[in-house]
Amino acid sequence: MADRQQSRNRRARRARWRTLACFGFFSVALGFYVVLIRQLLAERSTRVATEAAGIATRNPDTAFEPTDWKLMPVAAVYMGTLLLLVISCAAIFLAYPGSMRDVGRKLSINPPGPRLQIDTAADLRRFRAKVAQRLNSYYWIDKQKGTVHIPIEQAMQKLVKTGIPGFPKAQQ
Repeated sequence: MADRQQSRNRRARRARWRTLACFGFFSVALGFYVVLIRQLLAERSTRVATEAAGIATRNPDTAFEPTDWKLMPVAAVYMGTLLLLVISCAAIFLAYPGSMRDVGRKLSINPPGPRLQIDTAADLRRFRAKVAQRLNSYYWIDKQKGTVHIPIEQAMQKLVKTGIPGFPKAQQ
């Protein structure tokens, strides 16, 4: 029992370290992404500004929007969203360290009875044999009234010969 608890603790520690490593990796990747985007936008804005200045000197009647969205609010929204997703996943993994191992767990305690249909194939065979025996045999339904059950094949043949009262007869 103590060995099982120790192995669970080790697995939980490993899961926490993996979560922290993933969080660190995503943080570093996000930092590189923000720096790269910032550099690209800075280059783009200087290129656009120089092109716009050239156009403005050539054609003073041309109107254009000289401002652009600030990068920091947009990057902060994206970073906040990504950070929220990563932190919530990490929090769930840390709060429930054994949840992934639960999937493969075997049933160790049998629930109380009745345990229904342990052998479904045998149950079906027994059911079909009982139905076939009932359909293909004679037995009393009501002995006082003289009602007898006859085999289904014989009943169908008799019905074909005599017909159903009040039902149109088949043409032969």
